[in-house]
Amino acid sequence: MVWLVVFLFGLMWLAELPGMLQKRQWGELAAFAVIWAAGVTLTILIGFEVPVDGVNKLLRGIFEPLGKLVIVPPPD
Repeated sequence: MVWLVVFLFGLMWLAELPGMLQKRQWGELAAFAVIWAAGVTLTILIGFEVPVDGVNKLLRGIFEPLGKLVIVPPPD
């Protein structure tokens, strides 16, 4: 199971990495790596049925305010 998850997440790298390297998008590459690592870790923990409620609350606390800043409703 773990190997399948790592393989599928690895496919994301195959799709994204060449373009980021060619365009020298180092900041985007670092952000992608951090978010990717968090996703792999969280997926593996969920696969092993480890309770991740605290992690979910932490991630929601970080990303929900960012989403509200970026995503605004269209003007009427």
